[in-house]
Amino acid sequence: MRPRLELEAKEVGVLKVKDKLNKNLTLAEAREGLKRELSSRHYRLREREKENRVFLLARKKTLGLFGADVVHLGLLIILAGGITSGLAGFKEYLTFSQGKVLDVSKADFKLRLDKFETEYYANGSVRDWKSTLTVIEKEKPVLSKVVEVNHPLSYKGFVFYQSSYGWDWTNTWLEVLVKKNSDPSFLKKIEAKVGESVRLEGENIQIALLQFIPDFVINEKNEITSRSSQPDNPAAFIEGWQDNKKIFSGWIFSRFPDFSRIHSEQKLDFSFELKNFTAGQFSVIQAASDPGASFIWLGCGLVMLGLLLAFYWPSREIRVILEERQRQTEFLAGGISAKSREAFESEFKEIMSSIRRMK
Repeated sequence: MRPRLELEAKEVGVLKVKDKLNKNLTLAEAREGLKRELSSRHYRLREREKENRVFLLARKKTLGLFGADVVHLGLLIILAGGITSGLAGFKEYLTFSQGKVLDVSKADFKLRLDKFETEYYANGSVRDWKSTLTVIEKEKPVLSKVVEVNHPLSYKGFVFYQSSYGWDWTNTWLEVLVKKNSDPSFLKKIEAKVGESVRLEGENIQIALLQFIPDFVINEKNEITSRSSQPDNPAAFIEGWQDNKKIFSGWIFSRFPDFSRIHSEQKLDFSFELKNFTAGQFSVIQAASDPGASFIWLGCGLVMLGLLLAFYWPSREIRVILEERQRQTEFLAGGISAKSREAFESEFKEIMSSIRRMK
């Protein structure tokens, strides 16, 4: 709504910043001189003449008037973005082994893990996880990127983050050393996948690698379980068969070979050591879609813009009534500023001083 131009003298007189003077000028001369002075100070003018009076409204930095409105608009947009995210956004976790292709919920494309690697510091602690992901659309690769912590992959409104990783212990390869107590020179190495059996070279013994536990522990219920998925105490359960008869069984440990326990009904001439183990790692990728995020960012931007307008671009307004009386023109002026009142008062005084010097 545009402000009213025609004000009564008492309405100008109640303004905190005001002044009144008379000049030996005609109404037209006073009007043009006042307009020049205000225009030189970048005020935008509106005027109206009625009978022997001129009503003039001068304003500048008017965008500051809308600061509060812009802030409120931004808050509404943030609220709308939050509602949109709550209703339409989603998160899911995708567990990849190398080379695996998985569907992405609510998306028209798939994702493939080409490579996963873990980087370590010199002390053995994890430095970084890196997953090389490829977007598959209509059975064709369209985009590849190395995803790591704080460096996600973005595609068609979906964002893919590196969440965690682990080992596929159900698909573990074991390396076991076999020694003979009666022959110190006897040393055989067997390699096999968990669940497979291997014949011991030169002996009529079949060794089965039945189970692998990355972090061996016996719990309160006297049950054998894994304390964690980390390989902190690797152990394997093996059995030995001869002529379809089980001759030994027991657990062997990688880090504590002397703690290995092999049970046999008769004296066994062999000892076993879990030398090495390898398992494929898997990568856990968090897939997220947040359709309200753009609204939230827009709303935050508007809030910041509104605050800047309100606090650093305050509007200023000057009202002047010119009235011609007996070849003199009376100036009745008043003004108001939303902020920086001292600076405005100083400017107002300068304007009135220029008018006093006007000829």
